[in-house]
Amino acid sequence: MKPSPDGVSEFSLALRVWAVTLALVVAAGVAIFQLVRTGAPPLYVAAGAFFLCYVSLQAWRSGGRFEIEENLRASGHPRLSDAPEIQRALLAVCERAGRPVPKVVVVRMDAPGAKVGYDDGDPLLAVDPRLPTVVGPTGMAAVFAHELGHLGRDLSTDAIRLYLPHVVGFGAFWTLALAGRGPTVATAGSALFLALAYSSDRRAAAVRYALGLGAEPLALAASRYANRLEEHRADAYAAELVSSADLTEALYRIAAVATGDNDEDVTGPIPWTADRSRWFAAFATHPSIERRAEMLDCELPAWVRPYRPHLGEE
Repeated sequence: MKPSPDGVSEFSLALRVWAVTLALVVAAGVAIFQLVRTGAPPLYVAAGAFFLCYVSLQAWRSGGRFEIEENLRASGHPRLSDAPEIQRALLAVCERAGRPVPKVVVVRMDAPGAKVGYDDGDPLLAVDPRLPTVVGPTGMAAVFAHELGHLGRDLSTDAIRLYLPHVVGFGAFWTLALAGRGPTVATAGSALFLALAYSSDRRAAAVRYALGLGAEPLALAASRYANRLEEHRADAYAAELVSSADLTEALYRIAAVATGDNDEDVTGPIPWTADRSRWFAAFATHPSIERRAEMLDCELPAWVRPYRPHLGEE
């Protein structure tokens, strides 16, 4: 197995991912034990743990990344039969990899790209109809190879980690503010934390982080670190099927024309204007474009070089 420029093999990346995942599982287990030890009703704790396992399972069944809504299959969306170039590129990559062809839906995304996951447990690939125009046949093969690298390799660990930072944060909040305060305070505080957890507003997240004295964002940063390692693993898998240079070129082309606002992706919306601070990168789900190119042992594409970002800001 070919190591990266840093001497890190794909096997080593996998070990790191599982080490972080298991560490978060242990931290969540300690938090749950602390709840029971300090007076939380065991029945409620058991119900919460069961619900956590259930939603994690559901996250795995959808890949932990996106859910396929019925409107994606509506007649107003492009059909796979209208995009033969997508079919050809995917079939070629699957034949090269010796893997079955996943189900495919063509759906417009924030940025032209592809995402893999599961639809009720079955492998599914969602592709933006603009992708062939942006990256061409060679680039599509590279992107699809990367997405295949996620299937059966890291979507399960992603789902396991998905809600563990919340558990760690609540455990810290309970220990610091609710333990021994009586059922009324404990119930009200728990309800407040749960309401904040279900909110997608950044201000709600900031309040939640403060309640647990930063335990949740620390756990989240660890989880996102594992996410970035998983992206490197998928890149390494793709590099075994296609040219590393083709994959690097495709990644840059997608990011360069992206118009979406993905606050959790350090590669977007445009690699030269994205937030490249260390604080932002610590919570990003994807490594920077330049870091991915470095791990693939590739230089920036020639057309990118005049616009090379200030790497010192990362």
